[in-house]
Amino acid sequence: MPQAVDPKWHISQPAVNPVALLTAVTESPSVHDALRQLTPSQVGYLRLKTLLRDYRALDSSGGWPVVPPGEVLERDSRDQRVQLLRHRLILSGDLAGDDYGSAFHFDAAVEAAVRNFQARHGLEEDGIVGSKTLVALNVPVSERIQQILVNMERWRWMPDELGDRYVLVNMAGFELQAVEDGEVVMDMRVIIGRPYRSTPAFVGEMKYLVFNPYWNIPHKLAILDLLPKQQANPDYLREGGFRVYASWKKGAEELDPADIDWSAFTPANFPYRLRQDPGESNSLGRIKFMLPNPYAVYLHDTPSRHLFRRPVRTFSSGCIRVEEPLQLANFALGNGENAVTVDVQKEIDSGENHTRSLPRPLPVYLLYLTAWVDEQGKVQFRNDVYGRDVLVQRACASGTG
Repeated sequence: MPQAVDPKWHISQPAVNPVALLTAVTESPSVHDALRQLTPSQVGYLRLKTLLRDYRALDSSGGWPVVPPGEVLERDSRDQRVQLLRHRLILSGDLAGDDYGSAFHFDAAVEAAVRNFQARHGLEEDGIVGSKTLVALNVPVSERIQQILVNMERWRWMPDELGDRYVLVNMAGFELQAVEDGEVVMDMRVIIGRPYRSTPAFVGEMKYLVFNPYWNIPHKLAILDLLPKQQANPDYLREGGFRVYASWKKGAEELDPADIDWSAFTPANFPYRLRQDPGESNSLGRIKFMLPNPYAVYLHDTPSRHLFRRPVRTFSSGCIRVEEPLQLANFALGNGENAVTVDVQKEIDSGENHTRSLPRPLPVYLLYLTAWVDEQGKVQFRNDVYGRDVLVQRACASGTG
């Protein structure tokens, strides 16, 4: 079972009817063809399958060269290593074939190729071969093949049909896509959970939106994150629009933070409930996208817009922060004949905390894919920020995947 391999994977594997399977195999003129029909039909899997064939061919022909360490390579650098860099970029399709045998000059074409390589690997797109880019360049083809196999296995754990209209969040790629009738109609960056508060993989149904949400801070976050900040700055809670309640009981008395001796509390004896009012500084932003689930994970806006510029975006406590909440809200509320006509900006500008039900539940898939081929046919690799690839790789090697 997938969850036995990766405890953070909560998407049920498609059930196989053993009787139907045996019947199909015995009645088919070709056992091979009958078994081949059992392979996943999702486009994500099929693209990786083609990529696997190409990378295995590349590996059998010697792979790509290693670019040795040394000075940073950038525009107008002249170095013998640029010759190897050109060859490396040609083999991965980032640079059009040229006479790399005698080209030691890091010119505009090489810079553009490096930027393309960086974009495909989730690196800062500065066109400079620094330490991180060099490490990614020198990952052997054989390791990329293993990465492809790991992600093909994840697709085997997925449902055969994702639906006509859904949202797909690839946590390892820090990306959200809205899909309608097989076409990606929206693409945006996301922020995911920190490695020690990692976001699980699961399928949920978005059912309603909350405009101008309150944030009821979970007790764990209150004692680990907010209590130390309040102890360091007595005005932290007041300035951030937080309210303090005597307990988690319904109707608990609201307290003035200035009347509390915060130094008297530790994570072991902290009794209060904290709530942040709606507003510009609210950590959930102006919209919360609710998909009820056992993991208390949802999608939401954020006031910390600058974090979306980071190439690695593991900053949340487990929920997904979205870059374009208004666009996502319009997609969620729209659904053909069932579409709800809502002025999302007006809903926000009201300042009032209220909810809007969706015309129909919207499937949301939270996946963890470190290798894929995108809609433009570009091969994408990402670092395994949560350390989950190795779990799948071990299971596949032992035959338990």
